Amino acid sequence: MQKAGYMPVATFILPETCWTDHFYVKQAAVQDEFLKKYAGNTTAEELVAYQRHEAELYRKYKAYYGYVFYIGRKI
Repeated sequence: MQKAGYMPVATFILPETCWTDHFYVKQAAVQDEFLKKYAGNTTAEELVAYQRHEAELYRKYKAYYGYVFYIGRKI
């Protein structure tokens, strides 16, 4: 960040509920309907499979990773 000409002024980590309640749960709620709409479409099926795999990885390993947001000010 500093090499790019910014000074860090704040950071924050998204809480778990941002991922569970506001992302993965809502995503799962529309996946079956999406698959029905695009039945037989391999790309759509692979997308949903990837999304489900990602959600499972988060459930298993959320204690070990997350997203940090950095706020910087131009120097």
